[in-house]
Amino acid sequence: MSHSAQTETTAGLARPLLLPLGRRAGDIRTVVFHPLGGGLLPYLGLVAHLSRHGPVYGIRALGLEEGEEPDAHIPAMADRYAEAVAALATPADLFVGWSLGGLLAFETAQRLTGGHAPDLVLVDSSPAPVGDGPEVYDAVRRQVLSEAADHMDAGALARTERTVDAHLKARTRHRADGRHPGRTLLITCTGSDDPRQAARWSPHLADVCVRSLDTDHFGVLRAPHLKQLRLHIQEFIAARGNGGARRTAPGTQGCRAVPAPLR
Repeated sequence: MSHSAQTETTAGLARPLLLPLGRRAGDIRTVVFHPLGGGLLPYLGLVAHLSRHGPVYGIRALGLEEGEEPDAHIPAMADRYAEAVAALATPADLFVGWSLGGLLAFETAQRLTGGHAPDLVLVDSSPAPVGDGPEVYDAVRRQVLSEAADHMDAGALARTERTVDAHLKARTRHRADGRHPGRTLLITCTGSDDPRQAARWSPHLADVCVRSLDTDHFGVLRAPHLKQLRLHIQEFIAARGNGGARRTAPGTQGCRAVPAPLR
């Protein structure tokens, strides 16, 4: 917990970092990880589906509440989130992350102890920076802040902007390290800024299934592509009791198990 010790801990915050999003009983305990900017709103359409399998929690970022300083280091975030997840009464079974959230899910899983490796769902997420500087993410920054402005007051928007900029600094100086021993579903997008995403993740994932959606980075969690994303995740979850995912070459298709009907 060396990075966490240098900044705020999860204790004493006005609002916890780990928030319950769905409380239905079930066998799969899921944690979703915030994308760039730190909020969980983009996941709302997905949480309703995930909660059919069991409790769902969300990790928000520091910096969104008054008096909080946003994190600008991926290791600090992952240390902090591992602490929060480890405090759950029952270990999490599934980590889900879109965009920066995928990298955070991976890095948090690396820090968990006790021999229980959660399955990962990484949605249009990259293990290392795309390009040589933060300017490559300018379009993403503008989009995130434009959408935030539609439902935030001036104070919340200012805090979100600071958090976005801190996350961009963190993103552009961090590369994934280590190898996840559990199952992973990687969802890529045809309109992604990182067309080699699957190949770049491959050294870090021991058991990976790759699926692709014909959309861009922001379309993947929205209709009509959200339905197909949910089907891929349903298939991946169903494979838990059917031998797991089959290792595939980067960019190929092929998860084992027939998906249950999407409700």
